[in-house]
Amino acid sequence: MAKWLTAWRNDPDTAWLSDSPVHPQQQVLRRLDEAYKRFFSAAKAGLAGGRGRTGPPSFKRRGEEPSIRYPDPEQFTLDEANERIKLPKLSWLRLRMSQPVEGALRNVSVSREGSAWFVSIQVQIAETVPALSVAPTLGIDLGLAKFAAMSDGTSVEPLKALTRQQKRLRRYQRSVSRKVKGSANRRKAVTRLGNLHRRIAHQRSDWLHKLTTDLADAHPVIALEDLRIKNMSASAKGTVESPGKNVAAKAGLNRSILDAAWGEFTRQITYKVQWRGGQVILVNPAYTSRTCRICGHEAAENRKTQSVFACVACGHTENADVHAAKNILAAGHAVWLKEETQRAAACGGEVSREAPERQARVKRAAPMKQEPTEATMREVSHA
Repeated sequence: MAKWLTAWRNDPDTAWLSDSPVHPQQQVLRRLDEAYKRFFSAAKAGLAGGRGRTGPPSFKRRGEEPSIRYPDPEQFTLDEANERIKLPKLSWLRLRMSQPVEGALRNVSVSREGSAWFVSIQVQIAETVPALSVAPTLGIDLGLAKFAAMSDGTSVEPLKALTRQQKRLRRYQRSVSRKVKGSANRRKAVTRLGNLHRRIAHQRSDWLHKLTTDLADAHPVIALEDLRIKNMSASAKGTVESPGKNVAAKAGLNRSILDAAWGEFTRQITYKVQWRGGQVILVNPAYTSRTCRICGHEAAENRKTQSVFACVACGHTENADVHAAKNILAAGHAVWLKEETQRAAACGGEVSREAPERQARVKRAAPMKQEPTEATMREVSHA
């Protein structure tokens, strides 16, 4: 198809293709090829009994945000001092640098979001040597009442970006529904609604980036819950034959879970810690919120309220979220110790006899996690 593209650019009937650079057009063909490979691979996995849910490639729909990519660093010039970039066929363009660009330039992607254009510059930096034999220093318990509770006793209040804009969002959505389809007023209303959604997303992303950067700078190895957010935010509607219960309440809970953006938090903190040579250890979250870290007793009665953990066996009392974070840290230590033992055995080193006993003690102190109380409630981007 790349050969067809060359013929089309030289054909008088499709000479308009030569008005734009050839490399971004070739990148579209590469993405199409990758999309077909994913589709056929998923289809093959589906025939073999796997989960093949990837559909075939489709044309962009009208109204989707456009984007182009320049894959060769020789095709563009970045002038950081004067905050401008030179792109083929477009000459020099002004931009606002969100942060300094470090490393060797590799490629540039230009995309539009609403009325704003963004330039994402990908760079290559020296590989960071991972920190070995460093135990987890922080456990993080994610929640809704408290976005994150730390094993060191600190906590982070949730941003609730969507909740704070819910009233305005409803008003904009009603405005769109009242407009005549195809009219100019409806297009304006849709644009206003889209800008509000983008504003909410940008607020959430900015808040998460600042939080994850601070945590990654302070802790080389972090223990975190391996949450199944897709399952947690599944709808409760059920089927026609077997309808669900408390559908509206579950929908509100799902909205709060997605607004909290636990998955994006995990993604950001994982790659940022890795960039600094550290590691994020994911642990099973089951029962970590209702298991006593002192005596190991696990019962739902240990956490009758959202804020207080009180063990019915030994009487230990502590802030429930901080207690769960300490359990997660202990479970992270168990995972780390197991990996260290396996690494030592693989390298031919001497494995201590005390390691399995120590590992068993950690596991007994930090079994798994479940929070019934809450259920009831590097690319550098520039504009």
